[in-house]
Amino acid sequence: MKETNEKRENRPWKILQLVLFLVSLVLFVVVFMAKPTTTENTALDTFLYWIYALVCLALCVTLLFPLFGAFKSKKKLLRLVILILGVVVVVGGAWLLAPGSPIETKAAVAEGDFKFADTVLYVTYFVVCAAIVTLCWSAVRKALKK
Repeated sequence: MKETNEKRENRPWKILQLVLFLVSLVLFVVVFMAKPTTTENTALDTFLYWIYALVCLALCVTLLFPLFGAFKSKKKLLRLVILILGVVVVVGGAWLLAPGSPIETKAAVAEGDFKFADTVLYVTYFVVCAAIVTLCWSAVRKALKK
């Protein structure tokens, strides 16, 4: 009986996932059937706005679930605070290291956009390196436990 209730509770999430996937797929096909030759294409703009919306949704869900779970115990709350401080340190460090040097482009770009782009690149480099180190550490730790 419990298994049936869990399936019923998960059904709206599965439907939402399916709808989001189908909208993404349709927009993907529309953009590449239109074969945009410039960045000023309405199909491309719509697809990019959809991607922004999905990223925003993912960030909100990623932040909200741990936030709700954090108030169940002091240990989880402390972990959340440490995680937030770690993110602030990484992003702040990337911001300080990012040169933000302008590059030659045909479009007008604000100076702050270069700094932001460099910061995003540095954070991405750090996260990828951290993931690789974590994978290696996990493999070594698993091998040593046997």
